[in-house]
Amino acid sequence: MPSAFKEVVKSAIKELDSRGDLIPVDSLCNSTSFRPYSLLSRKRSRSKYWKYRYKCVNLSIKDILEPGAPEPEPECCGCVQISDAADGNVQGRMALESMDQWKIAGAVAMSGSHSASMNVCILRVAQNTWVVMHQERHLQQPEHKILQQLRSRGEDVFMVTDVLQTQEEVQVTLIHAREGSGQFALPGVTCLQVCGESKGHLSRKKMVTIPAGSILAFRVAKLLIDPTWDILLIPDDEKRTFELPSSTDFKSLRAEVKDKSAELRHLKMELREQLLRDIGRLLDDQPHMEALEASLDQGLCSGGQVEPLDGPAGSVLECLVLPSGELVLKLAEPISYLLGALTALTETQQKLLAEALETRMLLKQLELVEQILVQSTPWQEPSFVSLPLSLLGNSWDEEAPTWVLLEECDLTLRVDPPQVHWKPESEGPMCALSESFLAQPYMESQEPNSTIGLKCNEAGPGVGKTQ
Repeated sequence: MPSAFKEVVKSAIKELDSRGDLIPVDSLCNSTSFRPYSLLSRKRSRSKYWKYRYKCVNLSIKDILEPGAPEPEPECCGCVQISDAADGNVQGRMALESMDQWKIAGAVAMSGSHSASMNVCILRVAQNTWVVMHQERHLQQPEHKILQQLRSRGEDVFMVTDVLQTQEEVQVTLIHAREGSGQFALPGVTCLQVCGESKGHLSRKKMVTIPAGSILAFRVAKLLIDPTWDILLIPDDEKRTFELPSSTDFKSLRAEVKDKSAELRHLKMELREQLLRDIGRLLDDQPHMEALEASLDQGLCSGGQVEPLDGPAGSVLECLVLPSGELVLKLAEPISYLLGALTALTETQQKLLAEALETRMLLKQLELVEQILVQSTPWQEPSFVSLPLSLLGNSWDEEAPTWVLLEECDLTLRVDPPQVHWKPESEGPMCALSESFLAQPYMESQEPNSTIGLKCNEAGPGVGKTQ
């Protein structure tokens, strides 16, 4: 049975938004989250054919700007009453009869109806409000913690500018009914005859109350930050909320990975080994890896509790929470950073990386990736990079794992002489691959700088004490 709330949203958008600008709210529990001035985040999609959903970050524009006059109330741009009712049914019959006098007959009927009547209005933040706010209000310094986390993950930030809101309580009723019957008659070999008849009926009724003031749909505008803030009232997918680092070379990439992953060096050796094993298992389990990434994202944004997970994702999460279930942010951040790089890889690369972890081939592959990134600088220009034979292993052809890893980054490879044709569009995939490799040594069995860590699989996970 379809969601009653979604049916109402669909009906309202169909009447009021012919251009398709309104973004539907996906569930009733989220209908109070998308208020005007609220901030949302969204990951950059790796495909032009689909995009990630918007996520609430529990902030509004006033939380990231210096204090000032209260934000003006949004304007009501019109109220509309919508009544939507439908009632329909389908019936069918079938009968088969043979010369031998056997007979089978059946009938089915299906019906459905829904009804809803609602008063809705569109609330809009006036364009002049953004102009005045931009002139008079500056970004808070230091930058809000959640903005820092979104910046580190490369996510864009949006602001809710328009909402479609219910003015009164809405009662929605959905009714679905099904009926069926059947008959059969089979002649017997003697004087007996077998007959049968059956009937059935199933009816479901769903009633949902949508409170007054619920948001059914919304519009957004992208927020720009660095060094000052602005808002894009006309969409532009090419612009990013946060400016990309101006220094784009392997040295700055290595420095970023070191900065993001350094906290892992302070974990106990056995914990680092366990995390590395579990992440290796996640590379063969895409759904659990995505579930873990989403859980960490939520915990890092809210700074609070996270729900337990199953499988290898649950094993990793257990090592990052206190006995109370609260996420340890300084440990969750580097794991979230690593997962971001791993999920940017193709499925083929993820499987090859899992194999490299098992066969201890990671170091040579890391050295080869480093060599390519260093020699191809500046990355914005095409170039040819010669590959040292010492890093290619026993084979260098289309079947070699290292070859496939690089080819998945949209690089053109040559066998003889061993060579890579670097293209600017390979920068993103190669950087993700490099980050995946570079973060791994921080989790391997090297002598730790201290013995701070969490203990898993004991009475309860928690932060260990410095010895």
